[in-house]
Order: sequence, then structure tokens, then C-alpha cells
Amino acid sequence: MYLSYAGRLVLIKLVLHCMIQMWLNIFPMPSLVVSKITSLCRNFLWSGNPQSNKSALVAWKQVCLPLNERGSGILDIAARNKCFLARQLWNIHLKSDSLWIRWVHHFYLTHGTIWSSRVHKISSPLWKAILLLKDQLLNDCGGNAEVVNTLQMWHNDERKFIANAHEHFRFKGPTVH
Repeated sequence: MYLSYAGRLVLIKLVLHCMIQMWLNIFPMPSLVVSKITSLCRNFLWSGNPQSNKSALVAWKQVCLPLNERGSGILDIAARNKCFLARQLWNIHLKSDSLWIRWVHHFYLTHGTIWSSRVHKISSPLWKAILLLKDQLLNDCGGNAEVVNTLQMWHNDERKFIANAHEHFRFKGPTVH
């Protein structure tokens, strides 16, 4: 069966990325896994076969841009992974009432806050990913107060937290009017 580029694009957007997002919402995705999924999607888009490596017509970064930036609107998996981690960071900061957040505060944050916490050898992969993201946000925004303000702004419309975070983490292209 033959699918056009448009058909393969729709399949990637509606099926594959929906399945991936469920896992991103639960686990931090290792960069090796993100690279492999991206490779499979890229190969499928350009050749129709996820195992066939055909020369790309457009750079993947460009394909992942929104339509108004001359992209195809495919979500950047690495950026989306950071969005879900950012939401976990915000929930930890707020001390949201969930069993996992209470456990994090009891196990990792007994002597401080998320903002003073560092990665240790015994840290879980999820905790390490959250702390690395925290460090990236501190670098991007300039300090604890600025990160809290940014996360608060994203959180003001809870339904848009992920969209606002994705806008922050994704690669940006020129806007087309």
C-alpha cells in the first residue's frame, strides 16, 4: 500500500505521536530512545519505510516547526519530553498532593527545596531528568524567581501548560505572515 507524504505526515502526527505522548507523560525519555523514534519517524516520512534511510527533502528541525513557521507541525519529541518534566517540576515546587510528590519530598527534599537539590548517585532516572531540566530552566531564565515566574505563567491556564512549555523548549524558525 502506498501513502503520499501527506498521508504519512498525518499518520505520524495522529497515531505515532499520540502513543509516544502517553509514555512521555509517565517516564523521562532517554535521548537514545528519542533519537531512535525520531529516526523511525523521519525514515517513514521520506521513504514510507521506517527501516529505509532515504535522503530527506527537508531538515527534521524544519519539519517539526509549526505551520506558521513553514514547518509541518510534527511535535519535537525531545521538547515535548521536557514539557512533561517541567510539569513534574512545577508540581514538586507546589507540593501537589499526590503520593509520588509526597514521596519525593520525603526521600529527596528532606533538607531543602527542589531549587537547592542536586543529583546524587542514588537518584532515579526520573529525578535526574527533572533536576537536569531545572538546571536548564535556571540557565534559560536566569534564576530561581524567574523560573518560578515562568512556570507560574505556564500554569495560569492549566490546559495550556504543556503548549506553553513546548513553545519555550522547541526549535524556533522564522514566522510566516
